[in-house]
Amino acid sequence: MDPTNPQSTVLVVDDSPDNIRLLGNILLREYRVLFATSGQEAMDSALANQPDLMLLDVMMPGIDGFTVCAWMREQQTTRGIPVILVTAINDTDAETRGFEAGAVDFLTKPVNPAAVRARVAAHLELKRQRDELAQANTRLQEEIERRQRLESKLREQAEFDSLTGLPNRKLFHDRLQQAVLMGERKQRHFALLFVDLDRFKWVNDTLGHDAGDTLLIEAARRMKAVVRKSDTVARLGGDEFTVILSDILHESMAELVARKMLEQLATPFRLKGQEVAISGSVGIGIYPADGATSHELARNADSAMYLAKQSGRNAFRFFSEEIDQQAHRRMTLEGEMRLAFQNDEFFLDYQPKVRLQTGDMTGMEALVRWDHPREGILFPKQFIPLAEGTGLINQVGAWVLRTACNDAAFWIKEGFDELKLAVNLSALQFRDGDKLVRMVEETLKETGFPAKNLELEITESMMLGNTDQASETLRQLRELGISIAMDDFGTGFSSLALLKRLPIQVIKIDRSFVRDLTPDGRNSAFTAAIITMARQLGLEVVVEGVESDLQMRILRDQGGDEVQGFFFSPPLGKHSFLDLLHGRLPLGGEHPPKAANA
Repeated sequence: MDPTNPQSTVLVVDDSPDNIRLLGNILLREYRVLFATSGQEAMDSALANQPDLMLLDVMMPGIDGFTVCAWMREQQTTRGIPVILVTAINDTDAETRGFEAGAVDFLTKPVNPAAVRARVAAHLELKRQRDELAQANTRLQEEIERRQRLESKLREQAEFDSLTGLPNRKLFHDRLQQAVLMGERKQRHFALLFVDLDRFKWVNDTLGHDAGDTLLIEAARRMKAVVRKSDTVARLGGDEFTVILSDILHESMAELVARKMLEQLATPFRLKGQEVAISGSVGIGIYPADGATSHELARNADSAMYLAKQSGRNAFRFFSEEIDQQAHRRMTLEGEMRLAFQNDEFFLDYQPKVRLQTGDMTGMEALVRWDHPREGILFPKQFIPLAEGTGLINQVGAWVLRTACNDAAFWIKEGFDELKLAVNLSALQFRDGDKLVRMVEETLKETGFPAKNLELEITESMMLGNTDQASETLRQLRELGISIAMDDFGTGFSSLALLKRLPIQVIKIDRSFVRDLTPDGRNSAFTAAIITMARQLGLEVVVEGVESDLQMRILRDQGGDEVQGFFFSPPLGKHSFLDLLHGRLPLGGEHPPKAANA
């Protein structure tokens, strides 16, 4: 503290009034001076007033100066106060004892005023410097701690997912590389699981992103609950998670964890006051059999997860050579699909629909094919899932609708203006209802094809959990004059409530119920029940996959409306279909062999 600062406080302790008066007169002009006449009073005043310096008489009755000085060094709040001992004893032993007690200096009685002022000023200056240094050290320590907290926070932000608290993509790759190094060094096996949440986008789109965040947090908690502390559960982003299972003795350990995770994810989640069911798809890779490097192992586990998703979801798959070949083929096809539009490799076939009671043709379904330059003709099941996974489905869907409407518009000019054109929609096309409606409206305007002649086919799965939005999209399409058909009816949830809520005019019974159709079989009862229900709801029924006269007769007796299948005609190219319309090809009669994936 600055010795010229009037706020500097000096505590003078002496049992002699004369000595107190003398020291007070020396110091009062420059300092605030406090007085004490005993050792106890000195200790009380030091605690209460926290002076900047103490002049302390050594020889006092009761508690002497040495004891007071030693006591002050033991107290947290007074140990920093410099003490100058004032004594008439002039010997080395007294000084040694004083310094051991913690004194900083000695003054000998009778005191010299100049010496008193000089020593008080010098020790106050030293105290000021010590205080400043201590404050600087405190500030430095606080800054160090602040920086450490900031670095820890930045490290956490850089390495951990802010939503779930799990390791993020960066930290996951670091730990995966460490697991590979440890496995190589100690000849140990570990498993890598890629986990994807099924229907997560639906939750985000229908319940909102806050519900999606809640789902991710709870899913992360459930996955962590089924692994050991030594394992790593990470979030790569979106609804993609990974799990590193360290030190596994057999792949069955990975299978057990995968099953437990699927069970956890299949348990309904409570989101916005309602129970929401999702599922998971898990791909598993084992080190080193499925990859000797972190990159190779991650790629293969991801491929296995993709196959699990494609196989129906809520499933796990181990990586295999077959999966590797499929992944390679998928990547190759993806690149080739992007070029297929430029090279005009897509084309449409048309399969006629026939009125059951009269045998007259009522319309046709457009079916897309890919004339692959290396693999030959590919059917929808072979490339539409890939188009959906790569984001090309909107381009494919728009091309199919435009091409089909152009072809059918030409047939109308040829005089066949009562035929209805059926075109399938993808679930991904349906997610953006406004975009879909605009695309359909622009296509009809561009091609001049009448809306009343167009029938768009949807599936039950496209409606699940998104009924309000779906109903609004279908309503807008209906306002254009378009008909809506529910395709593959009976293979999904087949909700009557769904049929009542949606503006649907036609249901199509899936071919799987027709394949083994006999008069007294269960499939016959099923088709009869659907036809009866459709009649009560005012809906038309189209039955797919009709291949025999027996099937025809059963469906006719049940009161079905329309059928399509190889009994009448396989799917035909546009020129052959025009020949069929003009009677240059027969409808029915001799039937070509069944074409797979038609």
